[in-house]
Amino acid sequence: MIERNNPRVPTQELALVDYVERIDRFRAGRVGVKINLSQLATPYRRENYIRIAKETFVSGIKIFDGHLFVMKNSDIIFIARNASFAALDPIVNRLRVLFSGDPLIQFNDNSGTTKFCDWYKIETDYDLLHDTAEKYLKQAEEHRYDPDADIVVENENLLTPIRPELLAKLELALEKADVSNVVRRQTVCTLFEGKPPQPLFEELYVSIEDLQNITTPGVDLLANRWLFQYLTQTLDKRVIMMLIRDGVRGDRPFSLNLNVATILSPEFMRFEEIISPQLRGRLVIEMNKIDVFSDMGAFLFARDYLRDHGFRICLDGLTHHTLAYYDRSHLGFDLMKVYWTPDSIDNMLPEMMPMIRNVVMEAGQARTILCRCENAHAVDIGQQLGIVMFQGRHVERVLTTYRNSNLTASGMPSV
Repeated sequence: MIERNNPRVPTQELALVDYVERIDRFRAGRVGVKINLSQLATPYRRENYIRIAKETFVSGIKIFDGHLFVMKNSDIIFIARNASFAALDPIVNRLRVLFSGDPLIQFNDNSGTTKFCDWYKIETDYDLLHDTAEKYLKQAEEHRYDPDADIVVENENLLTPIRPELLAKLELALEKADVSNVVRRQTVCTLFEGKPPQPLFEELYVSIEDLQNITTPGVDLLANRWLFQYLTQTLDKRVIMMLIRDGVRGDRPFSLNLNVATILSPEFMRFEEIISPQLRGRLVIEMNKIDVFSDMGAFLFARDYLRDHGFRICLDGLTHHTLAYYDRSHLGFDLMKVYWTPDSIDNMLPEMMPMIRNVVMEAGQARTILCRCENAHAVDIGQQLGIVMFQGRHVERVLTTYRNSNLTASGMPSV
């Protein structure tokens, strides 16, 4: 045990040790979980991610009379009374979704235990938990860590996280707002080496960065994933009302990323009425995996409705790590969209390449889209994985260059 006779500045590490020692005689019915955020890749150790992870446990503190400790290296330890592993698992699963793009979520140690978190049944694992707490304290005192040394700060003037009261005001402001000035378009193309890009459809989406700068400067709308998810329902309806007001011009297919609740709303039915005959059967509705699996009953109803009404359906929000866990055909999706995550993919284990390629081939090359492709490297890796459909800024540049070259050569674009 570490000597504590000398006065110390209170720290989370010291508070954890003191708390663990206080519950020594009250071990029964207590469980704990340690989230190893310090082992995540650098992009996932930014302050906004750490903040969201802490907020995820807030409900557990109230329900389970829990105590939350955040170590200086960003690891989180949560200890609950009258709880079980099963009761805490939904909270931990939310964090697994949040960090689903990191290899730590997917890989296990030799015993088959995930490295993302460690569980403690205090009654039998008390000594292990106490040793862990002592190690954190010793590490903090011996190395005298800067409190923020292991947290990657995005900028000196961090944005204020969105709060429920501000969300309510923003929703009210958006009720009658014209969102057309923050709606952007980005094309999904097929890209084959030596062949011109072939546009398939355009995604219409709200630029959150632009919306944030216009409506709530200095506030991070993405800081709380769950509040943002709620906000997207309002944004969905504003985009749909914009399309109803302006009409759908031309016959070029497009996609909308919508919540399940929006698909089942009267606004969506009104939107269907303005779809031209040329576009019927060609429009794509994208749904994020978080929304899909939060209420499977509502999703299945929405999925069948969309299919019966001639829409194509895309599962959004996957990474190369999570792709294998979703059976596209079984879930009833026509397409799947995989996020390009440079840090994770560049550090991919060599044996993962053929495994992911097999998954892509089984799902169908014409069914998988790699999005957020910011450079040619993203497309190159995607093609090695068997992907032929791409989306992102680099794809837009390739498409613009091709169109401009055709316009120069023939006087009119061919795409």
